[in-house]
Amino acid sequence: MWSILALAFVIVYIHRVAPSVVADQLMEAFAVKDGAVLGSLAGMYFYVYAVMQLPSGLLADSLGPRMTVFAGMILAGAGSLFFAAAPTLFLAFTGRFLVGLGVSVIFVSVLKFQSVWFLPTEFAFVTGMTVLMGNAGAVLAATPLAFLVDSFGWRFSFVVIGLLSLVVAVACRAFVRDLPPAVYKVRDDKSLGEKFLENIRQMGLVLKNKHSWPPFFVVFGLYGTLIAFSGIWGMPYLMQVYGYSRTAAANLMLMIALGMIAGSPVVGLISDRIRRRKLPYLIFVVSFTVLWAVLVFWNNARPPEGILYPLYFLLGFFGSAVTITFALGKELNPPQIAGMAIATVNIGAFLGISLLQPLLGYLLDVKWHGVFNEGVKVYNQDAYFFALSFCLYPLALAVIAALLVKETNGENCYESK
Repeated sequence: MWSILALAFVIVYIHRVAPSVVADQLMEAFAVKDGAVLGSLAGMYFYVYAVMQLPSGLLADSLGPRMTVFAGMILAGAGSLFFAAAPTLFLAFTGRFLVGLGVSVIFVSVLKFQSVWFLPTEFAFVTGMTVLMGNAGAVLAATPLAFLVDSFGWRFSFVVIGLLSLVVAVACRAFVRDLPPAVYKVRDDKSLGEKFLENIRQMGLVLKNKHSWPPFFVVFGLYGTLIAFSGIWGMPYLMQVYGYSRTAAANLMLMIALGMIAGSPVVGLISDRIRRRKLPYLIFVVSFTVLWAVLVFWNNARPPEGILYPLYFLLGFFGSAVTITFALGKELNPPQIAGMAIATVNIGAFLGISLLQPLLGYLLDVKWHGVFNEGVKVYNQDAYFFALSFCLYPLALAVIAALLVKETNGENCYESK
């Protein structure tokens, strides 16, 4: 059951980062002249995702992971097919809206499933494995997707993504169950509506809990920066500053996903074994911030090509600090509303992405020198330095927030707050 849900999260990541691979083709297909507009098209996914996090938590806690993931993947698949067929920019935005609406409920539902089917001492590690699977989707959305796009075009590629989403939806509906058999025997008889209203009332407990907010701001800065870069602007940066081909740039962006694949289970396992959340969290957040400063300040955002592969891998590795965020959200709030608690801190990640993606596009436009290549804006090294250096502000916020995180020792400590 976990494998099916993890596969759904693989598809979520493919939807998330696929626009980066075809950024230049999207600008040409829809006659996009401004970086901020392209950032908004990619960011539409994240706007909806951020807004839907609290409803996602309510759905996961009330409706259950099985039906929530099923409905979400149906919407995401339909949205991808709609995006692939879109003849205008407005309809492309509509397709990305549907994709974002569908995938927004998946991750919280998977974590809700894990909170019921796995032991508390396994939660961070299993969450790390889930994040690992998600980044396997980012791997598929790098070089393999670039090859598919070069061979068959971007529209066909998004049709394939949409059909995969629908297949996973059917598998989830057929095989996933919300609760272990023993729990079914003792569950209450409240209706879905009663559960939903009760969870809405309990939402205030999460929002009023001061300890919910430091993890929120950590992922706002760290994950917002990482995905704003890897999800849309990393590919154009490599192609325009270094002159890489699409496939070569995708190979390099692949290292970020591989770094997260390596780091997510490692940081989760370490945190579970030492029964500490704050120390590994802080080390990983600070390390990511230092590496970002290296990317920005070494030769004005053009580090030597020889260090790019290890640098990008390490950015992904230490970016996997987000894994601990979800354990903290669960352990700092009432256990019966784990889905809503995780969703609340997860809003920070997608609020950060939805703000930073178009903002970086705007900052690039500010420094643009008026150069086009086949109808696509070309930004120079100075423009990328200006835009990427801005990310150090949200990263500084992430470091401060990590310092303020309450230690849970791997246990639910809501009653002792």
